[in-house]
Amino acid sequence: MGLPLPHGKVAIWLFLVTEIMFFTALIGTYIILRNGTPAVFYGTPAEKIYRWPKPHEVHLIEWIGAFNTFVLICSSLTVVLAHYAAEKGRFRAATGYIGITLALGALFLVVKAYEYNSKYQHDILPSHIGENLPGLDPELEKHYHPVGIQYINRVREQLEHITHGVTAENVGSQSEVVRACYALQENMSGRVDPKGNYISPFSPAQVGAAVNKILEEHPDEVHLTPSIPFGNLWASCYFAMTGFHALHVLGGLVVFTLILMMGLANRLGPQHTLMLELTGLYWHFVDIVWIFLFPLLYLV
Repeated sequence: MGLPLPHGKVAIWLFLVTEIMFFTALIGTYIILRNGTPAVFYGTPAEKIYRWPKPHEVHLIEWIGAFNTFVLICSSLTVVLAHYAAEKGRFRAATGYIGITLALGALFLVVKAYEYNSKYQHDILPSHIGENLPGLDPELEKHYHPVGIQYINRVREQLEHITHGVTAENVGSQSEVVRACYALQENMSGRVDPKGNYISPFSPAQVGAAVNKILEEHPDEVHLTPSIPFGNLWASCYFAMTGFHALHVLGGLVVFTLILMMGLANRLGPQHTLMLELTGLYWHFVDIVWIFLFPLLYLV
């Protein structure tokens, strides 16, 4: 009472304040983790290997993220045009703009699903990625040893699938990538060479380096989990932030679908102008969140 604003607008701003706090916590945590992870050197500085993953190392393609940013910005424009048309009494045009906004939001989710599928295909998922690579400090390698054992077991299962039916007698007739996988599988188990010397199995760091070499030389030919320093932490942050954002996009699409159905049924009228404005405020917030996520994940 006494506020020069409709109750609905006060409510949506209060709701957006809680959403701002929620995403600020997510993004702030990511920034702290991103800037708080030290780069570990061995040898010369040029040989730095243990650092936060670069976008290309986790199969993030910058232009895809930029395209999705452009899509969301265009959807914010169309929702503004829908509200403007409704204020002018042009509800048929407003319905058309809402339909465009709905299509653009759906396109955003389709692109995001494509990126999620890429992460799944390359097994860049939380708790799946190897963390160790050769040259790390012994204490740090010891700290990541339990994760390394889990990684070895995962890679061993993948190698058994790739080399199914391959033996020492017929491995020479296999493709180069299968031979490399078979050799890695052999090196992951302790064995005795022809001279009677015992050869220790590969450590998690050696397995990670060998897997990365296979993936580098034969991209998209085999399904092996890479070893990426801080990869599990990155994947957890990535899926948490983009996943919650995608859920907010989906929620907006549900509302746009209802508005579109009202418009197609000729039930959209002057009484719904405020509803379009409030829905637009929520959609602009979703757009702004992605404008923060895009550079943090794809460009830094």
